[in-house]
Amino acid sequence: MRMRINKIFYRTFAILTLLSLFIYSNGAAQERKNRGDDKFSDKLFFGGSLGLTIGDITQIDVLPVGGIWIIPQWSLGVGGRYSYYSQRSLALGDFGRRYRSHIWGVSAFTQILPIVDFSEVLPVSTRGGLMFHGEYEMLYIDRQRIDPTVTTQNEKVWVDILLIGVGYRQLLGEKAALNIMLLWHFAQDGFTPYPQNPIIRVNFTI
Repeated sequence: MRMRINKIFYRTFAILTLLSLFIYSNGAAQERKNRGDDKFSDKLFFGGSLGLTIGDITQIDVLPVGGIWIIPQWSLGVGGRYSYYSQRSLALGDFGRRYRSHIWGVSAFTQILPIVDFSEVLPVSTRGGLMFHGEYEMLYIDRQRIDPTVTTQNEKVWVDILLIGVGYRQLLGEKAALNIMLLWHFAQDGFTPYPQNPIIRVNFTI
């Protein structure tokens, strides 16, 4: 019963959040259009990050993102994820064999910049500012990857994860930016592919 309540909570939270963000973003875009402000395309951003680990554990990550700046201090976005994971077995009699899995996922996120540029409030020369990040992520993953008691690699499960944290956003041009985030993850039923808290995420957007 508790597991079912948790699932309903996470799914309901995601649906209501996405719906409210969609309604607000459409209204904000129409208001800007009526006022004759900057072009709608100027508010859009795209980007993402790539990750690569090679060795006894090989992992390849591709995380594209896209979104819109509702105002200069607040953005909404969506993302995707594909990860290939391979780990060499170290058990006796099984040495050299590899466990392989694929992770697919989607996410919705929001970012708030209480300080867009530190140089506006501190005597420093920089084009970077403070950022708060909140994200809801759904991952389709082999249960064996997160639950060692499972004996088959063919059992797939959806895992709901909330990610909350802070970051630093460094402008690299008029729109391009480097984002460095420190995130804490909170997973439904304790199942998560992330090994520990916090996690570091770095991506680029344009």
